Amino acid sequence: MHRLFHIFIVAAFLVLSPAALAYDLPQGVLTVGDYGEDVLALQQLLTSLGLYNEECSGTYSTHTRDAVIALQRNLGLEIDGIYGPQTAAACETALADGSLVISTPSAKEDKPLTGLIIGLDPGHQTEEDPALEAMLPGSERTKPRMSPGAVGVKTGAQECTINLAVGLKLKKLLENGGATVVMTRTDNAVCLSNQERAKMMNEAGVDFWIRLHCDASSSAQNSGAHALVPSRAYNPAIYKESLALAQQVLAAFCEATGAADGGIAAYMNQTGFNWSDYPVMAIEMGYLSNAEDDVRLGLDSYQTACATGIYNGIVSYYQQAQ
Repeated sequence: MHRLFHIFIVAAFLVLSPAALAYDLPQGVLTVGDYGEDVLALQQLLTSLGLYNEECSGTYSTHTRDAVIALQRNLGLEIDGIYGPQTAAACETALADGSLVISTPSAKEDKPLTGLIIGLDPGHQTEEDPALEAMLPGSERTKPRMSPGAVGVKTGAQECTINLAVGLKLKKLLENGGATVVMTRTDNAVCLSNQERAKMMNEAGVDFWIRLHCDASSSAQNSGAHALVPSRAYNPAIYKESLALAQQVLAAFCEATGAADGGIAAYMNQTGFNWSDYPVMAIEMGYLSNAEDDVRLGLDSYQTACATGIYNGIVSYYQQAQ
């Protein structure tokens, strides 16, 4: 059950008081290997207490454990690195009596993506579209407008459904970070080709865009995440920035989810890449042909970790680009 605590500002800190802002403490038992919104909330709390300096990934890493140990030490508790009811109760008491203080984030830290227009393309749709379209401007080479997408080997879930679920979570994170978000779709029942999706981003004048996908393989053993970028040969104008974006996003995604890093590949045959005027990458979030990846990708908590990882990668990319 969540408990609310009122906060007022004293100098550069927020200290609890009976009549101001509120803070919800994470609930439940959290330990190394857990992931999801509760872990993300814990990391944000630890960051605000000055105990955690890593990315808020939503995954309970060893860095998170070390920060919890520091919190337990400050609270005079038995140290085990596990966040549970005893740690939560002691933290609540310390916040209430002012022995723990929450620092106020600067506007830049709070809204690190202010001013950016970011595109999100949750890949595929309910129905495939086998009609053909030009694979790149001025070429007679064609591809189907939209392939059917992968299907979960164990759950039977359609790839388009997973892509959209992660996309909507990511949209919220990006908007909370100050960005304007352009979505190619917010429903699975659409009819949009890859070329049309790229043109949508071009018309919106996005700073860059992310294509969200899951993969499938003839081998049920293949697992983990990988990224795709435009080829230098077909779209050299955006290759370098697309690669830089992919490097940051894939690394942060794997950190947040624990997925194996399958690397980055440049593709010449991706219609969405070839028609894009702006940096773009695709993140393949896992293999639906692998039973474990399939089940994970269907979990709300894992989808939150996916979205959080991509968000962290976008922030890292933008900060390095400035």
